[in-house]
Amino acid sequence: MPSTGPRAAIASLLAALALATTLVVPAAAQAPTPGSTPGSSPTALATPVLSVRRAPEFLRSQAIDAAVEQQVAPVLADVPEQSCLAITDHGRDVTGVRRDLPLIPASVNKLLTTDAAVAVLGPTATLDTVVRADAAPGPDGVVAGNLYLVGGGDPLLFTEGFRVTLKDEDQIQTDFAAVADAVAAAGITEVRGGIVGDESRYDAERGIPTWSSNYQAEGAAGALSALEVNRGQTGLSQDPDTPARVRKLGDPPTLAAETLASLLADRGVSVSGPPTAGTAPAASVEVARVPSVPIEDLAAEILTWSDNTAAELLTKEVGRASSGSGTTTAGVTAIQQNLAAQGLPMAGVTMTDGSGLDRGNRVTCELVVDLLDRQGPDSSLADGLSVAGESGTLRDRLRGSALAGRLRAKTGTLSEVNALAGFVTTDDGRELTFAMIVNDDEEEGYQRLDELALALLSATDAPAVEVLGPR
Repeated sequence: MPSTGPRAAIASLLAALALATTLVVPAAAQAPTPGSTPGSSPTALATPVLSVRRAPEFLRSQAIDAAVEQQVAPVLADVPEQSCLAITDHGRDVTGVRRDLPLIPASVNKLLTTDAAVAVLGPTATLDTVVRADAAPGPDGVVAGNLYLVGGGDPLLFTEGFRVTLKDEDQIQTDFAAVADAVAAAGITEVRGGIVGDESRYDAERGIPTWSSNYQAEGAAGALSALEVNRGQTGLSQDPDTPARVRKLGDPPTLAAETLASLLADRGVSVSGPPTAGTAPAASVEVARVPSVPIEDLAAEILTWSDNTAAELLTKEVGRASSGSGTTTAGVTAIQQNLAAQGLPMAGVTMTDGSGLDRGNRVTCELVVDLLDRQGPDSSLADGLSVAGESGTLRDRLRGSALAGRLRAKTGTLSEVNALAGFVTTDDGRELTFAMIVNDDEEEGYQRLDELALALLSATDAPAVEVLGPR
């Protein structure tokens, strides 16, 4: 826990010194100056060259730091040992505890992943789903061989039946029906072969070996694949627009191929062969292409809704772009390289996945706050954070509180892990950056994090620079 005494004492001393420089001294007690008239009215002393008023920003920063420490002290009075905190004011360290202690970050890990994705792939890049054919359709619209549905890593390919089951139906997505529309628009009326799902862009690992088996069984993540429709879940491939009561993970490329065949049938396009998984021949020709949302928007969706599946697929895409290998291992290596290239503190940092589901991940509050400060409260990363009482994973949290609309943050929750990192707009309009991670079995431990954010709201009350400046 930080000590508030010394800093508060320093701030008080500086304030006293500053006030001392403004004392009004009667003219009778001053030595006459050339041109002055004895007995004239009192004048204020000029600010001495060495007065702290010559550095008003420094003086105010000391007062702010003291106020922050005083406000957060009750929250940190009994904070668990396995926890860290870092608070900064426009990149300037304000206070913290064990800020360089590596801890399990849970979904705060997604800040690292999305930052790397935008940096490595570019904000406007897209992950395109492509349909290819053994040969171009003839004048009658007939494809003599197969159609190949080639996955580009888009994690948001949904049909209507899946979309209506989302937490928020307005979540961004790529309507998979657009793929069928594009095939029909290409003039194809019949496919005499079958539809082959091609997931070769990434490896075929459906998850992370060290994940708990409950994660995917309970829907925390889908079956990972470069070609994934409706998170790779069964129950929707034959009737894509109707919500399914029973869904479980299946084989993503085969399910995607069957889903496309169903949607094509609704558009009058017949497919003779069964859906299968395979790889498109190099000589095949492109007949349709549907892009994902731009990477910048995909990153925002991942942060807002803590989308584990999207974070993992984006990790593989970062790995593919960096090293040619669409694997999780290549991706997390590239993510860490991106952080190191920015000069961010990497001591003790390890990454096993991109979503933060794995308990082998370790980050520090110092790293998280430095990354947030480098991006800033006006960045696209900040825009993607959920907002207290309004959006994403904070939509129903702190609703109606003083933090509503003024806290933008990434949440993190696992068994015995609670984390929160982002920006708080204080009562005087400042943007404080903070990160707190707690690895402890506190019951409803997220409440401590909310209390911390609330404490920051009024923590920067201090005299204005104009008041503290030279007189």
